[in-house]
Amino acid sequence: MNRNLVYLFVVTCFLAFFSCQKEYSFEKGNTIPAEGSLWDSAGDCLPSTVHGTYYNGVTPGGDTAYVELQVNVTKTGGYNIKTDTANGFSFSDSGYFSNTGVNTIQLKPSGHPIIVGTSTFNVSFDSTFCSFTINVQDSTGTGLGGTDTTATGNVGSWQFTTTEGTFNGTFYAATVIQDTFVWNSGGKMLAMAGFTKSTTDSAITLIAYLPESVIETGVYKTDSVPPANAAVFAFNYTTGNGDPIYEAFDGTPIDSDVSVTISSYDDATHVVTGTFSGTAENVTTGAAIQVTNGSFSATVSP
Repeated sequence: MNRNLVYLFVVTCFLAFFSCQKEYSFEKGNTIPAEGSLWDSAGDCLPSTVHGTYYNGVTPGGDTAYVELQVNVTKTGGYNIKTDTANGFSFSDSGYFSNTGVNTIQLKPSGHPIIVGTSTFNVSFDSTFCSFTINVQDSTGTGLGGTDTTATGNVGSWQFTTTEGTFNGTFYAATVIQDTFVWNSGGKMLAMAGFTKSTTDSAITLIAYLPESVIETGVYKTDSVPPANAAVFAFNYTTGNGDPIYEAFDGTPIDSDVSVTISSYDDATHVVTGTFSGTAENVTTGAAIQVTNGSFSATVSP
């Protein structure tokens, strides 16, 4: 699991790994996949051009927001080219290459950005891969809707203590989403993201894997993986590249074992409450650090 995985959800969302397998469609009755490359003769990525403006919490319009991608086709055929999912959205296009040489396709967005910042997308074709970035702007005050990530309009609160201090703040997002970029299980997970109160200089993510795809009371462990009740706890700086402060998930260098307990969930109000505590990694020192008195309450988006 990527060490900056919280930044990729909280201050961009988790970076998903992508498949390098050949993809194809059945358009025009063709079952033979196209072949080619995203690279030029020097091994550099062919140009990609981002079109449109992207806002957090707002679904991009596919007619104005898309990415032009150049593909050097060496064998005609069907294609299905897609990116990984980052910050809650992804890009894809499918069709049929009828000409060899450099072709330009339009990758259309799916989903919507969760938070403000730069999101990186990986894209593959045949045995080659490249990447491009999308700058997600703040939707606050635009009249477009979206999610407030300023920590002023919040959907809940959180706090915890370590030997280095007590931290608290608000959640700006709490939702049940498909697990396509944490454990890549294909199941559902409860994801809650927020900032420290007032300063907003650091960000928290709490994630609980839901074996039954619904929120249930119980203990979710950071040293577990699906199909068990798995969890992630991470606390990151919101500046720079979202450098981690404390982290606990399966795969950290130390044996992290933070327990995230969902104490209650109200189906009518969609309010979830709980606690968390245990051993996390202090990423700066590489040492174990005790997380105590952790608690949370959030209204989950239906």
